[in-house]
Amino acid sequence: MKFFTLILFLIIPIVSLAQSCDCLVNFDYVVESITKNYAGFNDKVKSKNREEFLTFTQKIRNKSKFTSGFDSCYVNLRNWVDYFHDHHLRVQLDWKFRKNNPDVAKRLNKLFGKSTTIANGSENLATATSLKILDSTTVLLRLPSFEWSEKKIIDSILHVHMKDFDQRSNLILDMRGNSGGTDYAFNGLMPLIYSLPIKVKPDEYLSTQENIRILESNLSEEGISSSAKDFLNQVILLMKTHPGTFVNPSGKDFFEITLDSIYKYPSRIGILIDKNTASSAESFLLMAMQSKKVTVFGENSAGMLDYNNTQFFDIPCKNLNLVIPIGRSKRLPEQPIDNIGIKPDVVFDSKVTNRIELIRDLLNKQ
Repeated sequence: MKFFTLILFLIIPIVSLAQSCDCLVNFDYVVESITKNYAGFNDKVKSKNREEFLTFTQKIRNKSKFTSGFDSCYVNLRNWVDYFHDHHLRVQLDWKFRKNNPDVAKRLNKLFGKSTTIANGSENLATATSLKILDSTTVLLRLPSFEWSEKKIIDSILHVHMKDFDQRSNLILDMRGNSGGTDYAFNGLMPLIYSLPIKVKPDEYLSTQENIRILESNLSEEGISSSAKDFLNQVILLMKTHPGTFVNPSGKDFFEITLDSIYKYPSRIGILIDKNTASSAESFLLMAMQSKKVTVFGENSAGMLDYNNTQFFDIPCKNLNLVIPIGRSKRLPEQPIDNIGIKPDVVFDSKVTNRIELIRDLLNKQ
């Protein structure tokens, strides 16, 4: 993979300063790391905007030379990273810093927009995965997250309540505020959703020395499954064999998921989403919407899926985290989702209340 030679003048050698919060040191580290390791860099910086990008970068770098305060430096870094319009790519306050300085964290984050969890209308969104039997025809499953920790909870609920699904024609999945996590978390839902073979575009990964190093370090993480290790080892081997390129562990432009059977019930599935339904939750939507059973309600999802497999890079200032997506979807460039979102089948405007009850009524009329 070719990198722009014009960017080199922006980069200076990074001195190993484990605890350094020197703004210029951190700015140069962020620029160098993203330029080399971000899967979307060459998609976002092309000949038509290269001069604009370099001018913008030099402007923030000059500013960082004379920035001494932590707050101002954080703003500099965030402003530069925001050029890429990718919510997976970010400089963020470290969790320990947020814990020890809650007022500072709140004030700084207010400068960059609203929280990512905003309830619709007057409805309070439950923060725990849960199941509720609404009536003799409808089951409601609240799915606020697809974090890895939720997988066991989701699978347990599905196991305990399978009879409830078998006896009712309607299933409502409330995915408002679900900011994603891992695709593994929703695997157990697929048999309920399934009606036709599901086409999936795989991801490909950018091979660089630093990306390889980070994936190798992931192998020693506590709790990683043997299947996850096997997959990581496959990706790492491909990366080492094909440096400087994108590698596709699936070896295909798309593949199909085919299950052995189609469940009679639930026969009608309503999925409720909002502008905070993001990342892996959007990955689930792309698969679920291929089912004849499924109707999606609400508003456009967040649009946060094109560049993925985020990894933490060791930025010199330990009060900050640098998070970089090292993978991208094979949907690109034909089917982008970032900053667009997935449009529901039935759009609800902001004035619509009692959305769950409305969806139940609409499903019953189908």
